[in-house]
Amino acid sequence: MDDLDRKIISALAEDARTPYAQIAQRLGVASATVHQRVRKLKDRGIIRGFRLELDWEAVGLPVAAVVSVQSRAESSLADVATALRQIPYVVSCVAVTGEFDLYATVRARSSEHLGELVDEIRLKAKGATRTVIVLTPYFVGATPPLGADDLSP
Repeated sequence: MDDLDRKIISALAEDARTPYAQIAQRLGVASATVHQRVRKLKDRGIIRGFRLELDWEAVGLPVAAVVSVQSRAESSLADVATALRQIPYVVSCVAVTGEFDLYATVRARSSEHLGELVDEIRLKAKGATRTVIVLTPYFVGATPPLGADDLSP
């Protein structure tokens, strides 16, 4: 990955729907160059996809929570994560160090719905949980600088 690739990724991180022609103009290269670079970044697995960012309240899932899971299942954490993935309202799951084994991010319709989801998580994980409700998400999904030259503001 070179500096041009990093600049293209930064532009797409700001808005993944930015037309390649607009990115090319901003970077002073041909539109075909940007298109080709993005294709190569996808082929190499550096760009793995483009995600939809939802207004969770507008789609009826205003409650966000992080459920810490202490798994006592006899299966691996990967197997527990796979089981949690079957719960449609679990939007992410990561292994962590410390008192708990996994953090599952959950979206719910209400606090009652969240309680039902936490019960389902406990059953699948066969362990203790601790739930923290998100009050205000200030930002999510920021992309850090990708190169040494990007470290200055």
